[in-house]
Amino acid sequence: MGKGIILGIDFSMEFTQMAYLDDEGNPKSISFGTEDNYLIPTVVCYNEELKEWSAGEEAINKGRLSNSTVYRNLPLLFEKENQKELRKNIMVAYISYLLKIAVNFCNGRLIKNILITVNEVNPDMIEGLTEVFIDLGYQRKDIKIISHSESFVYYVLNQNKDIWINQVYFLDFSREGFFVRRLNVMKGRQPHVADVKIEELSDKLTIQMLEETPETADSILADYMEEVLKKYVVSGVYLSGEGFYREGWDKTLSVLCRNRRVFKGNNLLVKGAAYGAKEFFHIPFLDQYLISCKGRTQVKIIMNVKHKERDSFITLSNIGDYWYQARSKAECIMEKPTEAVFEIQDIMNHRNETFKIDLTDFPDRPPKTTRIEVDFRYLSENKFEIEVKDLGFGELFASSGMSVKKEVVLDDVFSSQG
Repeated sequence: MGKGIILGIDFSMEFTQMAYLDDEGNPKSISFGTEDNYLIPTVVCYNEELKEWSAGEEAINKGRLSNSTVYRNLPLLFEKENQKELRKNIMVAYISYLLKIAVNFCNGRLIKNILITVNEVNPDMIEGLTEVFIDLGYQRKDIKIISHSESFVYYVLNQNKDIWINQVYFLDFSREGFFVRRLNVMKGRQPHVADVKIEELSDKLTIQMLEETPETADSILADYMEEVLKKYVVSGVYLSGEGFYREGWDKTLSVLCRNRRVFKGNNLLVKGAAYGAKEFFHIPFLDQYLISCKGRTQVKIIMNVKHKERDSFITLSNIGDYWYQARSKAECIMEKPTEAVFEIQDIMNHRNETFKIDLTDFPDRPPKTTRIEVDFRYLSENKFEIEVKDLGFGELFASSGMSVKKEVVLDDVFSSQG
């Protein structure tokens, strides 16, 4: 992969893992301390007396000293608006520690690109983590943050196709929670769609329940997967997290292992991060796929227009865009400024819905003498806003300055349809 390292980081609540791409473009996990030690505690400590920061296992050890403050659950720091300076100090200490481990493991090679995967992506997390790397000397373009669901996609699509010829499940069971992800790859017309749905089972299964009544935990999961496998054709299942390294899953495994591939390991997400880094920073392998998952848009938004007297459309937002970056502008000339017609296309669920924005308050002008600007943006993962502005028509008709806004909640649109 050249002289510099392309690095993937799985930044999770309890432990962080890292992997780099070797010269053939394959992800290799990074160990520290001992040869098979891949789990780096997501912990930072500050000792007031020594004025010293430490991270990882060293932070756990130094946290036992007097005048020490230990910080855990570091991803949650990005939810606290009033602790930005403290958060920056904590994260600079932790990320510096990770990069030092990676450089040492790779014999001093420069780290040139980094992709971080977290359980759930939001704009505050992206901006906060990016600022930390910028403070450490990196450029914004060299850093990428994606969700665990997206890492799951990159990992699976880099495996043999017989694993994902049908749907694939990823069961992730740790003290952080129990998350079930289902990947469905729809290969019709290009681009193909890789869609991930996520369900949380943390209210049904916990590590504490597993410790106290393993037979009950086994029965609950076996029954859940039995119902799942009645509804979907599943060709592969991945098991990850502390929970699956405990004994007592006999019933569950007997259900899962019927005519499908089952794997267990804790490095799926970090290797998925490294594969994702390869897509963004090196040679794209999956550019013919649109990824639909939490944090990305799951519908296509178009505006119906006429072009050369034929019905046509303008795409305002596609499937697979990051919702917080999904913004566009378009201009067109209207036959009559009475209404603008839009369509929401939900390809995964085979449903479309049309809605209109009333423009009858715009000035009455001769045909094809009203130019409009359409400003589109997502307000949240499930809600977008469209503003239509009157631009007038050159020197003939000045802009009236009028505009109309409409907010659309996707759940409301399709619930009313169904």
